Amino acid sequence: MKRITIIVVIAILLLACFAGIGLILLLLVFPFAYYTIKFKEKREPPKVMYATIEDVELKYGEPDDVVVLDASRANELSALILFYTAQDVMIVAGEELKISDMTGVMPKNMATPYTIDEWAVIINTKNPQHPNIHLRVGYDAGLAREIAEQIYAHKS
Repeated sequence: MKRITIIVVIAILLLACFAGIGLILLLLVFPFAYYTIKFKEKREPPKVMYATIEDVELKYGEPDDVVVLDASRANELSALILFYTAQDVMIVAGEELKISDMTGVMPKNMATPYTIDEWAVIINTKNPQHPNIHLRVGYDAGLAREIAEQIYAHKS
């Protein structure tokens, strides 16, 4: 092990001598950048994720309102939006977000020239980790508008 370490150190020194000052500066910048990124990751608040509806109900109780995105998967958390207005919390696709962070909601046709018109509801937030949340709702434009209106009704 010591032999490999010595060889690596000699190789780095030879590269630094032949490559010049630029490589030496790079060798100094990389560790600084690495530790800066790690420090930022530690400062970010952890995401609160839930696996099942029961996990959410254990913490917050019965939701004040439930928006169903896909009726065929209505018992799965990924197809629901749960609203807890007293706690200012909404659970979107298993992730906890603040209702007060929501800035806008709109239905959008996600069709391309090669696909049929699948609709999505886009929630805009002030949260820098999730500025836009895209929720696929199917092929019905009327349903997408209704879901967007239900979600927008909770915007404070």
